Amino acid sequence: MKKPTILLVTSTKTVSKTFEENLQMFFGSKIDIDTCYETLPLNEKVIHKADLILLSSPVLEEDFRKLDLNIPLMVARRSIRIAKLEQLLDLPAKTKILLVTNSMIVARDSIDVLHAFGFGHLTLIPYIPGLTSVEQTEKLELAITFGQDELVPKHIKSTIYLENRPIDLTTMLDIARLLNLSLEKAHFYTAEFFRDFVKMGRNLSLAIQNEKQLTQKLESILNAVHEGIIGLDEKGIITLINEDAYQILQLPSINFIGKHFSEILPDFQINETYLDQKEQLDILFQINNRSLLVSKVPLILNKQLVGLVITFQDVTRVQRMEQEIRRKSTELGLTTKYSFDNIIGESSLILSAKQKAVQLAKSDYTVLITGENGTGKEVFAQAIHNSSERKDGPFVAVNFAGLSETLIESELFGYEGGAFTGARKEGKMGLFELAHNGTIFMDEIGDASLGLQASLLRVLQERQVMRVGGNKIIPVNVRVIAATNQNLHQMIREGAFREDLYYRLNVLPLQIPSLRERKQDLFIFIDFFLKSNKKNLMFESNVKNLLMNYNWPGNIRELENFFHFLMVTVEGNVVTKHHLPDQILLSQVTASSSDHSLSEIDESLLFLKTGSFIEDYKSILQILWNCKKIGKNVGRGVIQEMLPYFLSDSKLRHRLSILNKANCIKVGIRKQGTEITEVGIRILNKLNE
Repeated sequence: MKKPTILLVTSTKTVSKTFEENLQMFFGSKIDIDTCYETLPLNEKVIHKADLILLSSPVLEEDFRKLDLNIPLMVARRSIRIAKLEQLLDLPAKTKILLVTNSMIVARDSIDVLHAFGFGHLTLIPYIPGLTSVEQTEKLELAITFGQDELVPKHIKSTIYLENRPIDLTTMLDIARLLNLSLEKAHFYTAEFFRDFVKMGRNLSLAIQNEKQLTQKLESILNAVHEGIIGLDEKGIITLINEDAYQILQLPSINFIGKHFSEILPDFQINETYLDQKEQLDILFQINNRSLLVSKVPLILNKQLVGLVITFQDVTRVQRMEQEIRRKSTELGLTTKYSFDNIIGESSLILSAKQKAVQLAKSDYTVLITGENGTGKEVFAQAIHNSSERKDGPFVAVNFAGLSETLIESELFGYEGGAFTGARKEGKMGLFELAHNGTIFMDEIGDASLGLQASLLRVLQERQVMRVGGNKIIPVNVRVIAATNQNLHQMIREGAFREDLYYRLNVLPLQIPSLRERKQDLFIFIDFFLKSNKKNLMFESNVKNLLMNYNWPGNIRELENFFHFLMVTVEGNVVTKHHLPDQILLSQVTASSSDHSLSEIDESLLFLKTGSFIEDYKSILQILWNCKKIGKNVGRGVIQEMLPYFLSDSKLRHRLSILNKANCIKVGIRKQGTEITEVGIRILNKLNE
């Protein structure tokens, strides 16, 4: 028995291939299929051989009806692949989409089918090249096409490909009835249709399960946060509320999801936030005789208010947390105990340094404190921190002279677990991390090795650290205060200190005077020590002279040690010469020699006061003293430039020669420059009286 032949007339090969696959799945080997992709006229042999002509589009139907072929003619009704529609599920309502086809009839039919499948909430706009104006579609960015990608306008940013539309089941049944074919394989065709439904259903089920898991995780997270959290939608309906919110607001144990916020939050002024749509953070509210810290954050999506998140916590709990943080910071030694009130003295030098430090505290720039050992550099550093905006943050001190080269980097930058033998398994934070949002005080910076100086320079530039053995960059927000008792300028010349690091540190320089430069503060310190220890000691006049003439190379630290020595050795309440330690008594000979020299120089200078040179000596000594305070020796040319008036080179040489003979200055070899001596400082003080 001859098999019936179906002639497919389609616009493209891809549509024809789709139709062939559909027909073979439904009818198997019971039919023969011929295909044609051309418009009329067609090959007559091909036409008369056919038992049925199946058209892919109604556009061709009118032309074929005119031929009066006495051959059944049918326009295929077409469906859409269900699995491909998943791409449309996430699109919001009223999304405008360009539906691209080659005919308006096909476009209308496709839109009707999509609406029938439940996508009527989307705005589908037909686009047929040559008929639809491109200008009308310029504002659209999304398109749908059924296997006709080449027709999509070039300005479209995103395209959803739904593939060629297959023949629907009703058309297959019409073909079977017309050609008297059995339907024994029809279930395979319908099975594929329903398989797409099952696949979509499974995906939807997985999505629902994932959403449930996500919701459970979100609830766990919200309940783990120790503050009340309430979420509202755009109408003020509660969409989420965590356990802490119930406890803080003392709410009854009923479900408030779906209720209006006015039922539980009447005092939070939420209507105002809905109106102005502005974020409000850490506002204090009184609720049920309790102080709450409340934040209200509007949720804006596509410039539309879609909800509101309210967080709040009990102020008393916040205060307890702050006290705990302060307690732990104290245990870690990250707090300070000195302020500017602890800086003692009435001399002009210390008052000037103190006033300058107060000004430096107002900024957040790096400070470099220079001064001899024992002058109180860390006291100044702590005072600057306590007067800065970082006073509530940590103060971390590190002494480079007290750390070995092998330990210093791991101490400063921290290390990851197992980074080296003996390292903690969990790793360790470095001092820079501990100082985050506070101040790090780097004492004895001059003792840092050149390798470590390079690492410090990188941290100061980038404000980032990397732990030893780690590969992650950690940002740090710290203010740096460095201190040294060394001459960094001299170290730079000798290649022992990096010049670029020096200029990174020396943004705000601060010089701390030595105790011998502020002798008038000596007995102010002694009185302070006596009052602090509730002691009453009297000093013989010759003892006072000895103490005043002593140079105190260890500065205030040495003076404090001397006081403790007296506490042990003095049995009564009078301090005599016999109570003094050896180093002060032995210095008496040197002091006498110095006094003798000073007496001779003083006589010479008093004599010179009658002439016109004394102002020259005074100006030269003042320049050298100013340079000494910043650790700088200068040559004759620099002195000549810094003089407030002109002095010829020969006259300057003469003045320097006299000052050198009087031991007021020390002239270096070659380019070492000229430096004021202790004798010169004392003479300058007398001239300024």
